[in-house]
Amino acid sequence: MDNITNDSEKLPSREEAIRIMNHFGLSHNIINHELAVMRKARDIAHNITKISVDIELVKIGAIMHDIGRCKTHGMQHGPVGGDIIRSLGLSEKLARIAERHSMAGITPQEAEMFDLPDRCLMPESIEEKIVCLADKYHTGTIKVTIEQRFQRWIDKFGENEFLLTQIKRAKELEEEILALIF
Repeated sequence: MDNITNDSEKLPSREEAIRIMNHFGLSHNIINHELAVMRKARDIAHNITKISVDIELVKIGAIMHDIGRCKTHGMQHGPVGGDIIRSLGLSEKLARIAERHSMAGITPQEAEMFDLPDRCLMPESIEEKIVCLADKYHTGTIKVTIEQRFQRWIDKFGENEFLLTQIKRAKELEEEILALIF
């Protein structure tokens, strides 16, 4: 990883991002998922006309959003990914995409329930929101609806208030982004 500088706003190229993902031992399945999310996020970003979007940040953020899965596949993977990106001296904006993409964002109260770090885990910037939403449209590389994506968790953990809130939050995120397109 010698060719990555310590510039806090540094974004790796697509090739560097994939090389980083491979360096951390992410499986081809995860990298293929990230690339599928990147294509969807890029398409969403290109169609937004009502505000400015950093399309390069969206693309690299989508490629690296699951970097934390090199250490855990649980709820911690978002914050862990943000920490990894920071440790590489990459853009803070990129780190926030990784740590804020899980579910449809996690409030401080929800973070406490899951023993997650005490920091903002809700997507705030348009780039964070685009990657978070694009991720909800994929299970692996398979395109799904928001409902289908969350049904997987409902099947595993049962229908509960947290997951129902997440579905509602994801649908609101979708509506917010669609309003920037049309």
